[in-house]
Parts: sequence; structure tokens; C-alpha cells
Amino acid sequence: MKDGLRFVDSDMHVMEPPDLFERYLDPKFKHRVITGVGADGRPTRATFSMTMLDGEPVQDIDIQQYRKRVKKGPTQSTQPLSNSRLADTGRLDFAVARDYDPVAQVQGLDMEGVDIAVNYPTSGLSLIARDGIDPRLSLAVCQAYNNWIHEFCSYRPDRLKWVAMLPMHDVHLACRELVRCVRELGAVGSFIRPNLINGRYWHSNYWDPLYTVHEDLDVTWGFHEGVSALYSRMIPLYGENRFYRHVASHWIEMQQAMIAMIIGGVFEFHPKLRVGFLEAQNSWAPGLLSRIEWDYPQYRDTHAPYLALTPKEYFRRNCWAAVEGSEPEIEATAGLIGADRMCISTDFPHFDSNFPHVAENLLKNVPRDIAAQIFMGGAHLYGFAEEHFKKADAAAAKAGGQR
Repeated sequence: MKDGLRFVDSDMHVMEPPDLFERYLDPKFKHRVITGVGADGRPTRATFSMTMLDGEPVQDIDIQQYRKRVKKGPTQSTQPLSNSRLADTGRLDFAVARDYDPVAQVQGLDMEGVDIAVNYPTSGLSLIARDGIDPRLSLAVCQAYNNWIHEFCSYRPDRLKWVAMLPMHDVHLACRELVRCVRELGAVGSFIRPNLINGRYWHSNYWDPLYTVHEDLDVTWGFHEGVSALYSRMIPLYGENRFYRHVASHWIEMQQAMIAMIIGGVFEFHPKLRVGFLEAQNSWAPGLLSRIEWDYPQYRDTHAPYLALTPKEYFRRNCWAAVEGSEPEIEATAGLIGADRMCISTDFPHFDSNFPHVAENLLKNVPRDIAAQIFMGGAHLYGFAEEHFKKADAAAAKAGGQR
């Protein structure tokens, strides 16, 4: 708990091991997935992010010609990210010393006062973020990651939860992998970047089987952006300027995804679908909803006659949007969309996280009753009940964790 309040981290991150594919990838595909190596001939964290699938990079940073990585700061940063405000504070030294293992992950929970954390990938956000990947290769990559993170979270399964990476290049393979991950491995949902894959809109009938499987399994669909995928519209718009793209991709891509889910009728035809809009802050949500509502009377009958609810009603039934604790607009946004439709992300251990001060920042920024709802937002998003918290409490007590 944090200051006596239940706290679900809706979006924590893992740092995948550089030899993930050497250990977990189906041998039939190993010649098609190549990771860079260091001088010792072994993959490193820096080279893992440069993985190639069928000879093509998984991250756009590896084909940029002009923008260079910023030099490391005075501490041992292992993340090839620009201008880290966290890596150079020393606050991650405990995780770096343990090479971001599960022990360090739980230590991070205890330092923030988190009861249960749902873990998302780091490099994994980009592994299949490209059009035209062979669906079977996409599946093999997803299975390798999912098998690894299942093992990682098995260290403390009552406190460390995870969402599945799905081979979105074939909707039926994605459905099968989601069923496997939930029923056999214990995943609590899936994640996808909001960028369109192979040009298929999120309101396309193509995705209906996958939305239905999420509903039937009672698990969560999480939209989670990175900087930009190789197919993202942010690349032709903003080129290699990471500042431009980091701002635009996290907000604009999320907005377009929400428009598709609401106006396109996804929530009308899949009323039990729970969707999280993560790591994009959320002050954009009420303004966007108001804009949709403004156009609703003019266009509903002619362009969206299938809609039975108002946009804000769909949002309040199906959606949660995350904050990171220090945004000055949190209280005002809660007043517009409801604190009960908000959740919080520590974003541990990423470069722009405020770890380990995320929770205390939220408590400083908003009244306690609003903070309590936001801390619990992730529980509602992922379907955690009191029984889950009791198991988390027991696991922490058994391990001697400081709550």
C-alpha cells in the first residue's frame, strides 16, 4: 500500500534480457531473428534493441541517418534513450546492479508502495511494430517473449502480472496466442501500439474475433505507444526529431485509436471490452470526448447510426486512461471524466519516469479521495478484486516486503 491506500501500477515495465531469443525462440526461426553482439560475441542490452527480423530493423532508430544517441551520463545507464532524467540520478542503481531481474522488480514495487503491478515490455514494444511481417515469424517472436515474461513474473505471481504480446499480423493467430497466454500462462490481458498494422483500422471488422476473445476471457486490451513504429505516421511528419515524435506519438496516435473505438462502434458491438490508454497522460481525453460529442448530433444518424450511447457514456463504460502522478491537470481531468476512469503508471524503469516518487507526487497533487480512486483504477481496468490483494499481501508478508 501507499499511505494506507491500495495501489495498482497499471503500466510497469520490464527490461528484457539480451539473450531472450537465444533461450526462448523456436529454433526453426532463429536464423530469421538476429540480435547484435558486443566484443565478446554475446548480445548486450544496447544491441538487443537493434534486433533484425528477416533482415529488417525492428526500431526506426536503427535506420536513422542524422540523429545520434546522446552520450551516457555519469551513472551506469543501460538504456539507449535520450537525455534520461532518471538513469543519471542513481535511483535505478539497485536494478542495474541486479540486471533488472525479478528481485529488482519487486524491490521497485516496495519502494513505490505498489500492491500489484502489470508489466509491459521495453524493447518488446517495437519487436513486431512493422507492417508486412510473416505472421508465423510474428507468432514465434511473441511466443518467445510471452514465455519469458511468464517465467519472469512467476517469481512473485501474486504481485507481478503481465500482458501478452500478440502476433497482430494475423488476427486468428493473435486469438490463439491470447487464449494460450491467459489460460496456460496467466496473462491478464494484451498490449498493442495504437499505430495501424498493415493499414487495418481498429474499427475494422477484421479485429472483431480478437475483441470477442478478450471479452470472453474477461481480460484487458491495453493501447501502449512507444516513440513511433516504423509504420507510424509520425515518421514522415516529424522525421528523426525525437522531441517532436515523442510528444506527437503518445498523444495523437492514442487520440486516433480512441476515435476509432468510439465512433467506429467497437464499444457498441463489444460492450464488455475493457481498454486502457496507457503512458500518454490523459488530459487530452476530455477535450477529445467533447469534440466527438460536439459533432455527434450532426453525424450520428448518417455516419454512425449503430451508436446507442453518447461518446462519454462509452468512455465511462469501457475505458481507463493513465496518469503518471505529477501532471498539473490531474484533478481537473478527474472532474471531467471521473477519477474512477483513471489509473496510474510508475513507468519503472524508463527514462522519463519519476520513480520512486510517482505515488507521492499524486498524493501531493490531488485530494486524497481522488488519489485513492486513481491508485485503484488499475484494479478495475484489469479486473483485480479483493482476493487478488489478499494474495498480494500474503506474498509480501512471506517475503518480508515493506508495504
